[in-house]
Amino acid sequence: MNHDLLIGHFEQICDDPNAIQRLRRFILDLAVRGKLVEQDTNESKPYDSPTQTHLPFSIPDNWSQIELGKCFSMVNGRAFKSTDWLTTGLPIIRIQNLNNPNAPFNYCDPAAVEEKHLVNDNEFLISWSGTPGTSFGAFIWKRGPAALNQHIFKCSAKTDLFYNEYLKIAINGRLDEMIAKAHGGVGLQHITKKKLEALALPVPPLAEQHRIVSKTRDLMKICDQLEHKIIEAKNLRIHFRESAFARALAAD
Repeated sequence: MNHDLLIGHFEQICDDPNAIQRLRRFILDLAVRGKLVEQDTNESKPYDSPTQTHLPFSIPDNWSQIELGKCFSMVNGRAFKSTDWLTTGLPIIRIQNLNNPNAPFNYCDPAAVEEKHLVNDNEFLISWSGTPGTSFGAFIWKRGPAALNQHIFKCSAKTDLFYNEYLKIAINGRLDEMIAKAHGGVGLQHITKKKLEALALPVPPLAEQHRIVSKTRDLMKICDQLEHKIIEAKNLRIHFRESAFARALAAD
């Protein structure tokens, strides 16, 4: 996919209030299907072991697939109580801190946190509970030492098949299936560890993973620019409407 195709797709959906979100999902969908960058036939298939679950779409011949549970061992975060919260200390990573870098932290006493719940930069995290469409997903933590709250898995790699930045794309490109497997009431759902471990992921050759990550970053930057333009246009319309009302009232 190139810049012109991305803009063309956006123009088809731009009247949708969720247009940018849909555009980002479209990019991830292309990435996990092998349709975002060209394949190099000289790059061999990275993994050739049978899987119990399978991708619901076709992938290039030199790609493999693997269940998420074979990629990671996963440990759930700690169930902090409000009585554990402090105004200073070690930041507690909640789901809102993953989705919004401006969300405030709660803090805790670092001495009271077990090693398995401590997180450092570049650790891989998966949020598995919350509101579908906003809470679920994979993240690479890059905001310093912290403690992990419940409903987020800390993931330790079992294999070297993946470049972590690509693995984040691969998981987030399968969010629809994650959400489809989730349980719970309206507004708050969760996916069990067993079902998450059974999620099939596409595995391109490592060199192609790097190309996919590079292309995805470029296209996401364009999405950011489009989103900024939409906000600017919305603010301009509001300003125009307020100015028109003011002139009408002044005329009266």
